[in-house]
Amino acid sequence: MTATPSIQSRTSSETAESHSKVPALVEYPERATVLNLAAEQAASVDADEASPFETLRRLGELGLLTKGRHGSLLPQAAVIYDLATECMSTAFSLWAHRSTITFFDAVGRSLPDGLADGSVSGSTAMAAAFKDAAGVGNIAVTAEPTEDGYVLNGVIPWASNLYPHGVAVLPVVTAEGHKLIVTVRTEAAGFDVKPMKNLLALDATASGFTKVTDVHVPSEDVLSDDVPGFLASVSAPFLLMQASFCLGLSAAALTSAQEYRDSSNGVFREDFDRREQEFRELSEEVIRLAEDPAAAGRLEVLKARLNAAHLAQAAAHLELTVVGGRGYVATSATARRFREASFLPVQSPTEGHLRSEIRRG
Repeated sequence: MTATPSIQSRTSSETAESHSKVPALVEYPERATVLNLAAEQAASVDADEASPFETLRRLGELGLLTKGRHGSLLPQAAVIYDLATECMSTAFSLWAHRSTITFFDAVGRSLPDGLADGSVSGSTAMAAAFKDAAGVGNIAVTAEPTEDGYVLNGVIPWASNLYPHGVAVLPVVTAEGHKLIVTVRTEAAGFDVKPMKNLLALDATASGFTKVTDVHVPSEDVLSDDVPGFLASVSAPFLLMQASFCLGLSAAALTSAQEYRDSSNGVFREDFDRREQEFRELSEEVIRLAEDPAAAGRLEVLKARLNAAHLAQAAAHLELTVVGGRGYVATSATARRFREASFLPVQSPTEGHLRSEIRRG
């Protein structure tokens, strides 16, 4: 049994409340630790002076990077949500890392050493696979068969968590059009990452463009040759973890804005009421879907992800509107959330991608 979080009631645990008034998605024993660790590093991570993985590795020591690998995903969604209330970059990095774990679980493979505790980073370079399946893009890495595997060439326009000695998972396609999911070590010869910097937010997420030149992938590093089946098994957790950090950002923005509810002679009360109702309904929906992701309907998950992103943008805008000039200072938490929310329409799956899939049904 879970309780739908409420911005107005602020039902977070007493230990967590000592640090944060943001409601929990669901309660769990380590919540206060998660909030504190993320808050301690938030400003440094936002300034690209610290890596999100400094926090993730500490959470890995507590077993909080591998929650919900079987059955309910809700324990992991709750951690990602809480990280996002303090630092979207850290929540985003955990989403990418935890998605990589999901990819190995989907095919019954043991995790590479270090992935479970975050001492090795996981990078999901899977955007092209989802776009290709939806008919809104193509796979840009080719695979030429060899005696013991494949040789890869092409580009990965965007991926994150591209740290040295990490594990990346990506789609490839042969000259005959056969598609595969493979895993590559980020330090592999020919896997050349060009970091992307000067982003509006998430500058510390080790995101970048990757040129793939004659990278050898042995046969044992092919995770799947059934891409449609693979995507069907990983899409729900992939998208629900994204929806979770959208909800966390929304909760933080709405909570921060609460004290201004009656500002300007109360003209924003209706806006607050509408966003809080959306938050309650979406939280309830994400909780329901995350409790049994294997049974979640595809359209339900797509809509939850899109609606959660829309709510995060609206909540961040409302916060900035009512907080006023103090929130416009670039180093403020309000400004950070506004910048973080601006990323959501372009994160893969992008808003255009999601809307296209939903319209197609």
